[in-house]
Amino acid sequence: MRKSVLISLALVFLAITPLAISRAFVDNTTYDTVYVKSGDTVWQIASKYATPKDDVREIVFEIRRINKLDNNASVYPGQALKVPVRPYYLR
Repeated sequence: MRKSVLISLALVFLAITPLAISRAFVDNTTYDTVYVKSGDTVWQIASKYATPKDDVREIVFEIRRINKLDNNASVYPGQALKVPVRPYYLR
């Protein structure tokens, strides 16, 4: 009886393990490095990387998060920003 319970628990664990793997652990995102030019904003940079399926606000959020920018997302000329790039098959 005890052996069958342990086997059942092991099978349940093995079944749900793939569900526990998130993008945080398997991050295959690639990044472009963009050098800010005079007059650039994070919104403008994000919109250049957005596809018609994308919400520019989400890309702005990701740029801010990746580069640890404040809520104003202030950038200055010459600053290097990492910008997430979607693989071609997800565009």
